[in-house]
Amino acid sequence: MARSRDNTRFNRYLAKNHRQALRGIVPSQRQDAVHVPAVDDSDRLMQRAISLDQTLDLFLEEEPAE
Repeated sequence: MARSRDNTRFNRYLAKNHRQALRGIVPSQRQDAVHVPAVDDSDRLMQRAISLDQTLDLFLEEEPAE
């Protein structure tokens, strides 16, 4: 039982060291890094959806109704 607990603690220790090493390598994960805000594409996506919808409406109006 004690061996299992020791293994768990050691694995957590290794995981913590690994995370800290990765944060040192990846600039965006550093605590002193400047946070870059996410790009807001919602307006562009809405305009695209409206444009596609209008195109579909025009296409359906051109077909003869049976």
